[in-house]
Amino acid sequence: MGVNAPTAGAAELQADGYRFIEPVAPADDDYDGQGHLNNAALVRLFDEQRRAYIFSRIGSWWPREIGEQRYVVAARELHVLYESEGHPGERYVGGMKYVRVEGKATIAEQRIVEVDAGRAVARAWIVHLLVQDGRVVEWPTHYIDAVAEIEGRSIRVRPPRRDRRWGPPDSL
Repeated sequence: MGVNAPTAGAAELQADGYRFIEPVAPADDDYDGQGHLNNAALVRLFDEQRRAYIFSRIGSWWPREIGEQRYVVAARELHVLYESEGHPGERYVGGMKYVRVEGKATIAEQRIVEVDAGRAVARAWIVHLLVQDGRVVEWPTHYIDAVAEIEGRSIRVRPPRRDRRWGPPDSL
């Protein structure tokens, strides 16, 4: 799908290093009684964005491999920064990018912005682990290589940090 027409929102995401940029379409019931885009709905929209990245960019080989290898992709941490209210009638665009591999975790960042003005609505950081038969395992090199090709850059690899405080990843 992708965003083809230049918009302030897409330009904002591109300037922030996002190469995967897609329209975000909230449903009518994603707005709460106050007329704001509900926080839980934003989390769901981020998850839909993540799945779109997998299916439209990585490809169907990865979901097949997940089944064949009995992998479970587990969210270890999800941090959401709500930056402004979303309102009915507004249009949104979102981006996703992998930031780094840290130990056995992949760390990705996502953003949703308003299309016309590029106003930030929310940002998320997600730490994913790959689990096989109940144990956390390393992400396959060919998966990280595929992500690097999509991102147009190598993916930074850091050793695990035992002393890292809980919260959004440092040095994004």
